[in-house]
Amino acid sequence: MRSPLAFLFVTVFVDMAGYGIIIPLLPFYAREFGASAVLVGLLASLYAAAQMLGGPLLGGISDRVGRRPVLIACLLGASVAYLVLGLAGSLFMVAFAVAFAGFMGGTPATAQAYIADRTSPEERAKGLGLIGAAFGLGLMAGPAIGGVLSLYSLSAPALAASALALSNAAFGFFALEESLPPERRSRGRISGANPLAQIYRVLALPTIRTLLLVVFLLNLSLRGF
Repeated sequence: MRSPLAFLFVTVFVDMAGYGIIIPLLPFYAREFGASAVLVGLLASLYAAAQMLGGPLLGGISDRVGRRPVLIACLLGASVAYLVLGLAGSLFMVAFAVAFAGFMGGTPATAQAYIADRTSPEERAKGLGLIGAAFGLGLMAGPAIGGVLSLYSLSAPALAASALALSNAAFGFFALEESLPPERRSRGRISGANPLAQIYRVLALPTIRTLLLVVFLLNLSLRGF
């Protein structure tokens, strides 16, 4: 059986590199269409808000139909979003591309679920650590790649990110095996994946409430900076 770790590493790296390529360029898109700095911040928040809505839904779908189709769908969605951004001729198209990229941004979480499906408890932390490394490397490489490509045109970074995501989706379609067998899949309704209800249920768990607060404050300071 082929190890999926290499593909998952590349998948998360490409996904976060695409994010890193695009987000630093949003001020330049906003300037091109005459928007203010406030709108730049709102565009970044729009990505996170869409991800909050899409994450639980994509997670529920992956529990029901498997991880593989959701991973491929997320990569295809990211490719479409970056393509729209690269071809954007208005601020509305930029906002749509950012929101759609956020909504389809379930790749890291689904990759983590894939690893949890396929690894023993002893090997799980190692596999999840690999995903964390890919996450960080992608965020490190993305802005550098985007900066270099922006020397050619503002649309070049987005089009390159689209091509990367599409190539990875094609590779996953042919090379990635499913990790969640039918007998272990959820029988619940996907429509029940209400993001607000899920956040409430998670916050009701006292063992992780403090940890989530620390993560929230850390991300708040990083994103604000």
